[in-house]
Amino acid sequence: MNIFRIIFLLLLLSVLGFTGLLAIDLLKGDGNGIVAGINFAPLAKYAFYVFLVYSFWYAFKQKIGWLQNLLMMSLMLVLTIALLEWICGVVLKTQANSVPKIEGPTHSMMFDEDLGYKPKPNTTHTGIRTIDGKIIYSITYSTDVNSLRITPVDTTKPRTKYAQFYGCSMTFGEGVQNNETLPYYFAKFDSTFRPYNFAYSGYGPHQMLARLETESEKKIVKENTGIAFYIYINDHVNRVLGTLTNYGYNGGVVPYFHKDGNRLKHDGLIKDSRKFRSWIFSQLLKSNILKLFKIGYPFKITDQDYELTAEVMAEASRDYKMQFGNDNFYVIIYPTTVNSSLIISLLKKKSVKVLDYSKLFNPLEKKYAIPYDEHPTALANEILIKQLVKDIN
Repeated sequence: MNIFRIIFLLLLLSVLGFTGLLAIDLLKGDGNGIVAGINFAPLAKYAFYVFLVYSFWYAFKQKIGWLQNLLMMSLMLVLTIALLEWICGVVLKTQANSVPKIEGPTHSMMFDEDLGYKPKPNTTHTGIRTIDGKIIYSITYSTDVNSLRITPVDTTKPRTKYAQFYGCSMTFGEGVQNNETLPYYFAKFDSTFRPYNFAYSGYGPHQMLARLETESEKKIVKENTGIAFYIYINDHVNRVLGTLTNYGYNGGVVPYFHKDGNRLKHDGLIKDSRKFRSWIFSQLLKSNILKLFKIGYPFKITDQDYELTAEVMAEASRDYKMQFGNDNFYVIIYPTTVNSSLIISLLKKKSVKVLDYSKLFNPLEKKYAIPYDEHPTALANEILIKQLVKDIN
């Protein structure tokens, strides 16, 4: 064995060794590239560069055919991908310059070890959404000491029951004022209830269950009896799964629930429990190719994914009943153009009460959707709550 081959093998072993250490840190550690106090990430990078340069020199100097072919194939693959990335980047930039520029709103949020993130407490925040600099909406909301959006109510009337609202930005009230949200209209049309808005932008069933598992609501809700609602939209399946697109929004800073056999298991946050997948996602999200062709992962949402989402909501229903002593927990299927029969069937099989409002109105109609936005208008919220109050009474 000549000296050149020995050097080649030593460099190969060093690259494999560094890669192994980083993989262990990614899967078992905190994923920062530091092992035993040593930052191996830059060492691995430089070792790879040295190995790559030496491999080319070694392959062509020693006329090693298989290595020459392997290196040239790899080089052509990398150059092809780089060219495609550049072309797609140009196309994306051209597309962005040819359509109105929509920006906002900003959010006032902070990290939470159970929920992943939540609104900052005791804060007043103004969320502004614009198109080419022109304001679409400007809303101001305040949060209380528990990081819940404050819902104004008529305090002259005795409110002896609670109404807990869980969900995403549709329930939180993205794009509408404090007196235009779902919790507000519910308290307006039934003055015996005090509303609690546990929803927030980007949330899903997993945040509801994670919150119920901490039993924090028991410390917040003062009334002894009441009702709870989860407002469901189809995208919540993606959020429970932690799909590539959803990871792009929250960076995996969300609760991770999965099936362990027949048991639903909670393993902290996605970014901590699925480190390798999270790292892969963070790299894929940089790809112009995936952005241009809107390629996500998983490629298809399966019946098993809906089953997992339904089980998360069912477990939340059971936790609610155990903590609050009643079974007044409802999943509301928000108006949609998507077929909701599967999730409804799964929920009913799990004895979860469902209110199917999927055909109550067309959420894409102008009067029900904020312009250049997917969120409901005040009118949409009012119509839904009027139907809800009628149904529960």
